[in-house]
Amino acid sequence: MRIAQISPNRLRRLAKIGLCASLALSLTACLAKEEKGDTPDASATDGATADGTSDAGPAPTTFVPKCETDAKCKSVESCIEGVCVPNPGKDDKTQLGDPTEDNGPTSEAINLECVGKDLDEVIGSLPKGKKATMWGRVDRFGGGPVTTDVEVAIFLAADFHPENCAGIEDPADSQACFASDKVGKPFATVISLDPDAVAKKGWDVTRPKKADEECNKGKHLECPHGYVCDKIDGFPKCGKGHGVFAVDDIPLNTRLVVRTRASKADDPAGWHDTYTYNVVLFSTHMDVKGAGTQPTGYEGKDTVLYNPTIVGEGQWQLVPSTIGIVGGIYEGDGVIGGRIRDCGTKDRRSWPITDARVGIGHPPEGMSYFNDSELDPVPNKSRVTTNIVGRYAAVGVPPGPNRVAVRGKIAGKATTLGVQDVYVIPNALVIASLPGYIPHWNK
Repeated sequence: MRIAQISPNRLRRLAKIGLCASLALSLTACLAKEEKGDTPDASATDGATADGTSDAGPAPTTFVPKCETDAKCKSVESCIEGVCVPNPGKDDKTQLGDPTEDNGPTSEAINLECVGKDLDEVIGSLPKGKKATMWGRVDRFGGGPVTTDVEVAIFLAADFHPENCAGIEDPADSQACFASDKVGKPFATVISLDPDAVAKKGWDVTRPKKADEECNKGKHLECPHGYVCDKIDGFPKCGKGHGVFAVDDIPLNTRLVVRTRASKADDPAGWHDTYTYNVVLFSTHMDVKGAGTQPTGYEGKDTVLYNPTIVGEGQWQLVPSTIGIVGGIYEGDGVIGGRIRDCGTKDRRSWPITDARVGIGHPPEGMSYFNDSELDPVPNKSRVTTNIVGRYAAVGVPPGPNRVAVRGKIAGKATTLGVQDVYVIPNALVIASLPGYIPHWNK
């Protein structure tokens, strides 16, 4: 391990983990004691080495529950499937946001039919073997440049094994392992292109407005594919925002993992690798065929819109500094983020849920929530629930298997909104959007 690359706080935490190992305490129990203010017996030092490592054995490959009962959590939390989740507040009003109307609130009921079901159960008896074209833009969590030259890689979830790189303490060696085929080999890759350069590939979409033309505030779908309706020179105009892509022969009704990362070594944005788990292109929610709903080169064919996400170094630093994490995210830790959204219906995709509270099994250094403006990526320090687009971010999460659990208040009653297992990859953003699997994007 190269100690110089790791902050003093990180070293102290590693040393404590080594100390816990010497006391035959699990990592979960150790971190639970630390959170509650209990400190393991400092006189017991066998097993902890000078650099903070220990002989604790192989790293776990599945999530180890943190709690069995509410008594193991703080007084303001409840134990949900091994995760301590904050209880809803008395003024919480969990409801849907309508992404078809610039994410305004709606009175439509939240559909939770998929809660408690494994994704394979949600897929159920839907037919396998058919394929479609996945297309969209590379979304950006927070600020940064246009998301061109980003590699979009698609894995079969069954062939994706990040645990193969677990337990590597040297940051450079760990980074190299997770970037290699040791975690799995993608069956499809594509590089995002500037939206002004995709017409010849048929990746453009027929839209009523042109680049730099005035648009109606919030009506992003009026603008060319890859553009958003933003304030430019004091007026809402179609401004370039994202690189776009299309990739053929993606299997329908199949559990996937999507990775986005910089395709060039001299990437100026400092993009962090981003992984989205539990991606499925459902045959029941394919694009309406025709102009305006499909890329021009794919009109009349089987297509599914899906916008993966990536995060730049600026946002990676902004969030922890805003919520008071001194020194930022530890080298080797990661971030879990995403949107809480309902299960959708046969007539609509999964819409975002506001006023939900998120718990992380192995806790982060800090939890971030945001205001209701998609154009303002700065955390709202006074907010403790998801915003109108369902967004949250847990920053400074230890690498390895983890679990996300969510609660809300529906009709005045505390309600579990979903649970999802994830694997946190060092220095990467992991997208966990639950319980719904069929995102509706309005941009």
